[in-house]
Amino acid sequence: MKEGATVKKLSVEEVARRRTLLFGVLAVIFGVFIFRNGVGFTKFSLDLLAVYFLVDGLGSFLLRFMLRRKSISYSHSIWLIFLSVSLSWLNRLTNLPVDLIVICLGAYQLGTALIYAITFWLYKANRVKGGWFYLLDALLNGGIGIASVLGPSSDGHFQFIILGTYLVLLGISNIRDGILFDKDQQGQELKRRFRISLPVIFAAFIPAKSLKRFNQFLQKGSSAGHSGPYRLVKKEEEARELEILVHTSDSNLFGAIGHVDICYQGTVISYGSYDPFSERLFGTIGDGVLFKVDKEPYIELCKKESHKTLFGYSLSLTEEESQAVEKRLAEIDQLLTPWDPPSRLQEDGQPTYAYKLKYDLGAELYKFTSSRFKSYFVLSTNCCLLADSIVGQAGTAVLDVRGVIAPGTYQDYLEYEFEAPNGLVHTRTVY
Repeated sequence: MKEGATVKKLSVEEVARRRTLLFGVLAVIFGVFIFRNGVGFTKFSLDLLAVYFLVDGLGSFLLRFMLRRKSISYSHSIWLIFLSVSLSWLNRLTNLPVDLIVICLGAYQLGTALIYAITFWLYKANRVKGGWFYLLDALLNGGIGIASVLGPSSDGHFQFIILGTYLVLLGISNIRDGILFDKDQQGQELKRRFRISLPVIFAAFIPAKSLKRFNQFLQKGSSAGHSGPYRLVKKEEEARELEILVHTSDSNLFGAIGHVDICYQGTVISYGSYDPFSERLFGTIGDGVLFKVDKEPYIELCKKESHKTLFGYSLSLTEEESQAVEKRLAEIDQLLTPWDPPSRLQEDGQPTYAYKLKYDLGAELYKFTSSRFKSYFVLSTNCCLLADSIVGQAGTAVLDVRGVIAPGTYQDYLEYEFEAPNGLVHTRTVY
């Protein structure tokens, strides 16, 4: 490098673009290896993991023995070394580690099949068309899952073919996103028609991860003296008509997984199981309830009542897109009937959340007379599905309509759209 030469600093957008491309390339490479020889690649990966445990254990042992670092325990080092030797021995002499991975993949498919089966049952109970597709998916995933769990050695190769194919498609989706990262609106439309998302088991905790990063930002002291929401604007817009609110908290598992609302022209529209007396199957199913409430008092209630942090993503809408959103909202209104939450107290002696919404904030609450939203199910007909049925009028296609849906899937897409120079999201706010 010549003297006096300066190193060009990469922009945030360029870093995000390269990160997306790198992830896509790695996913394709790993997918091809797993597709061609899933067992061999898995054994090689487990050997690398054993080496990592061994190096970490020996390093910790030497630091404790030679430098007398009392913060490092001998037991921790010995455990890592033992784990390394055991994993390496099992991986070399048996097929047990690979079989366990295949069993885990099969168990994941069985869980997915159960979700599809429950959704099929709800569709039939509510007389909604399209339920037979869920039954077909349930039988297909259930059959593959059972075969993998009962015979991992014989059916493991097929599982690796499925996993490899998925990783290749995920990689292609991300490579395409990286190439179209800063393209014009035409390129953005192509990107939104086809998108492969992370597995729900990973995407589910994206809201909690975002909360952790934000808390780390606050702990650095850069927020001293600040009050009110934190807003980051990519580009100024005349009006922020549509905002997607992603809730999260660190109070419990469901709080970490999160919740999604939309806010249109200052009114929050939220869907969920807000009638606790209709809940069944451990609270995962209940009557679908939709409410409308003013944004500001609702956000304050969320922060006070549930100790939530809300991430808001404001979308740029054209006049045509605004009309499409309003048309969809009018269609949903035709499916609603007013609901008055009962004054009956819960087991803890407190009124229900729905009761507080109506009588403390003046919210309007409704139940569905028909449609797939008549029954709420936390893993399919949930807040994300209703939100996307509305926001999708603006051109998004973030969700697979028969997939397992989590707020993290939505937030991952919205973060990408905010980082992309020509993405739909122009402002990100943390409440």
